[in-house]
Amino acid sequence: MDLRGYTFNTKEDFLFYIHHLIIGIVKNLDIYTKHIDELGELIEERNLIERPKRVVSAEIYDKFNAMLGNSTSNLSNYFGDAADFGSSYRNYRRYIKKKSEKLEIGYVEFTQEQEEELNKVTTARNWGNHIPVSLIHSTMRKAFEEKIDTSKPIFPAYFEKYQGMWLVSLYEQNYKILQSYKELFELLKKDYEALTGNPCLISKVFHEVRDISDLQIPEISYGIQTKKIKTVEDIKAHYTKE
Repeated sequence: MDLRGYTFNTKEDFLFYIHHLIIGIVKNLDIYTKHIDELGELIEERNLIERPKRVVSAEIYDKFNAMLGNSTSNLSNYFGDAADFGSSYRNYRRYIKKKSEKLEIGYVEFTQEQEEELNKVTTARNWGNHIPVSLIHSTMRKAFEEKIDTSKPIFPAYFEKYQGMWLVSLYEQNYKILQSYKELFELLKKDYEALTGNPCLISKVFHEVRDISDLQIPEISYGIQTKKIKTVEDIKAHYTKE
């Protein structure tokens, strides 16, 4: 068995998979919500909606843009990754539809609108993982076919400050995305209930310090991806070595 992929042969296979998704999504939704709330508080403090031309430092804009971008990237992967080696709600749905009758397990029947919403996440995820050439066509220079003077240096533009409307727009875009993720997560929890016959109860556990032993998980995952770890026995040996 190639450990880079995942085989759905039993109900337990589906349970491990969706359990993993729930934990990852809950934690990322919490972080995403926290950062959006912090941005909203800043917008209110600076009165940027009523004064959209009021400026903020580039450092502030870049910080929020990076934090929110990381969360949207993680959540779009959890929900919409269609790659065979990716773990996502989309892949869960794809396989449970195929195996539900044979394994006698249930799943939620989506409306057309719900299917389209999940498809939108996949499309947004795919677009978000590359730099579209449409950005080149969108520039004034390219549209008017201005010549590039190769005898001069190339001048990347850096800004010391941003008008407040940039932060307002960033907030509005991400708030809308967050609501979409929350709606999909509610569907995912219903799929958990359809699979297990039990309610999807989530009880967060808080620890004072995260032990470094948890670093074994990404280390093992990297070993699998690079084919240095090939079997379940290899994984067990990694955990039991002194």
